Amino acid sequence: MSNTVGIIGVGHVGASVADTLMLRESVSKIILIDKNDKKSQAEQNDLMDQNSFLSNDIVVEKINYQSNWSSLSECDVLVISAGDIKLLGGENPDRLAELKNSVSIINEIAPKIKNSGFNGIVVNITNPCDVVVTYLQNLLYYPKDKIIGTGTTLDTSRMRKAVASQFNCGIQDVSGFVMGEHGESQFTAWSTVRVAGTPIVEKAKEDNLDLNGLKEQARLGAWYIINGKGFTSYGIGITTTVIAEAILNDARKVFSLSSYNEKYKTYVGQLTRIGKTGVIKNINIDLNDKEKDLFKNSAQGLRKKFEEIVK
Repeated sequence: MSNTVGIIGVGHVGASVADTLMLRESVSKIILIDKNDKKSQAEQNDLMDQNSFLSNDIVVEKINYQSNWSSLSECDVLVISAGDIKLLGGENPDRLAELKNSVSIINEIAPKIKNSGFNGIVVNITNPCDVVVTYLQNLLYYPKDKIIGTGTTLDTSRMRKAVASQFNCGIQDVSGFVMGEHGESQFTAWSTVRVAGTPIVEKAKEDNLDLNGLKEQARLGAWYIINGKGFTSYGIGITTTVIAEAILNDARKVFSLSSYNEKYKTYVGQLTRIGKTGVIKNINIDLNDKEKDLFKNSAQGLRKKFEEIVK
């Protein structure tokens, strides 16, 4: 291993991950793969133009899509960000609209990953994140603790932003998590949320505040951005970079990742501690009864979607 991150799919999201890794100087090497070889070549050249402004030279390698992917055997972390945004618009957008296209992509790349000799940690971004990572693990027959999805980590950041704005405080003063599907059945576990150490449910009562509005700001955060520019990139770019750094540095940090839940037999957004070996453990927290039901319904819905595509 050589502090190397591979990225499959260097569209808006994959390129943002590569750029953020480079600017934070988190890695010594980045390997790019995209079905559009011209695009990955251009991204390689553009990224390397930054080297003279960095403290250390970072190697950027581009692998031709149709060639042997054996260079992935060098990678500590492999980011899957291949996809094509095909989202339902209007009042009921849904990441599950991407499922058919994403399954086709995973069917194509999984054998190439399997034959590459890669043995690091897989971090999936491709939507619908939870169903795709469940499907990918099933195809690769990869250890469940060595493959994760970004899950509701970014949704958690959006929730904290909304709460900080509501209470006019720094986002660092807000703690707590969004859990469940990275999608429409996600929920904010309000019982975990604190504002400068004070439970938000107490502050909401004091201010006569309806928390549903804040929940919707987190859930719809991506759609606000997509409606304006057609895709999201920066938020998920830094999210994935921080997750990759936690693996590379064996930080043993907790994120709301899409990790495997044994009870519901699916990957789903839950509190997960990660390090250089991947998932160290899932953190069981004391959710209230309503939150337990929301988690159950979200996980069961994800399992059902997975079962539909493997019939």
